Amino acid sequence: FINAGIAEQNLIGMSAGLARYGKIPFASTFAVFASGRAFEVIRNSVCYPKANVKIAATHAGITVGEDGGSHQSIEYIALISSLPNMTILVPADEKETIEAVKFAANYKGPIYIRLGRLNSEDIFDDDYSFQYGKGISIEEGNDCTIISTGIMT
Repeated sequence: FINAGIAEQNLIGMSAGLARYGKIPFASTFAVFASGRAFEVIRNSVCYPKANVKIAATHAGITVGEDGGSHQSIEYIALISSLPNMTILVPADEKETIEAVKFAANYKGPIYIRLGRLNSEDIFDDDYSFQYGKGISIEEGNDCTIISTGIMT
């Protein structure tokens, strides 16, 4: 465990260096700072060389209401999804988060895991099996189709 403090560029740079020497670093910070402050380092040191860095971006979106606008992120997913070689995971509940982290640890290449701040309701049963890139039907119906991601599920 390395605490980089409020130095997100250094956090990502150190993670890229660790990945270069065979480690599997999980860098964690608020989503607004992971995408905003560290964007250039993620692009140049993680995504271009396909470094095996996992970014766990917490407090994503507007789930940090009382922390104010400086900690709320609405543009981060647009920034991160524009990066080459980046895989983005947006788990919906605790079970899927655990499965997504396991997947990330075994995946070779950069991964961004978007995590909210608030506790989420359980959506998936214990027999749920995470499959990257597959949609999941939560409930069947005939009136409309609702597509959601992450905590909106």
